[in-house]
Amino acid sequence: MKPWMQYAIAFLLFGHGFIYVRIGSTLPEPIKEWNGTSWLLGQALSDPHLETLVVGLHVVAGMVILACAIAIGVPWMLPGWSRPLAMIGGALGIIAFAVFWDGQTGLLLEEGALGALISLILLVGAVFSGPAFR
Repeated sequence: MKPWMQYAIAFLLFGHGFIYVRIGSTLPEPIKEWNGTSWLLGQALSDPHLETLVVGLHVVAGMVILACAIAIGVPWMLPGWSRPLAMIGGALGIIAFAVFWDGQTGLLLEEGALGALISLILLVGAVFSGPAFR
């Protein structure tokens, strides 16, 4: 991979991970219309426990994606770690969205569907294009 592309991907992933950490740590506060439930989990968790799970998933996903960005941008710091970090971070990002989304289709973008899509692209890219992560 050409160095400029490597740095561009690392920069984009760093931004993606930063958003997960920054916004995820304040959830559900930015989404006033969130009804306090999870479409995926139903009533399995009550509101304070669900909020703790949502915040934890978003922050951990963001930190893993930040580490992946560092592994791609500065490969000598974390040699060989970019691909596993991309897989873990992408999967956690998708899970974080799935747990947070409350089933309101009108709030898909506000509740993080774009972030989940980027995480899906990261996960699929890591699984199917291994040489790009070396």
